Amino acid sequence: MVRVEVRLFANLREDVGKDSIFLDFANSPTMLDVIKELIKREPKLQRRLICNEGFNEHYKILIGADLVFPEDFSKILRGNKVAILPPVSGG
Repeated sequence: MVRVEVRLFANLREDVGKDSIFLDFANSPTMLDVIKELIKREPKLQRRLICNEGFNEHYKILIGADLVFPEDFSKILRGNKVAILPPVSGG
């Protein structure tokens, strides 16, 4: 069993009412598996994380301190702490 902690920030945290969610997998998941399971558990997140039937690239995903790009979502997850960061604005 593989347990992945997904940390949520700002509007994502507000949508689900907590700052992290633990997901359990029988085998090492891909980032895509994590996103699908997260949305299955918390359907409210779909409207933010999915755009035009793909991942909303305004959000950033970190595994540990490493940024994960959508083209790498099909690779096996290396690490068990994932953070999803909302878009940032500023000047």
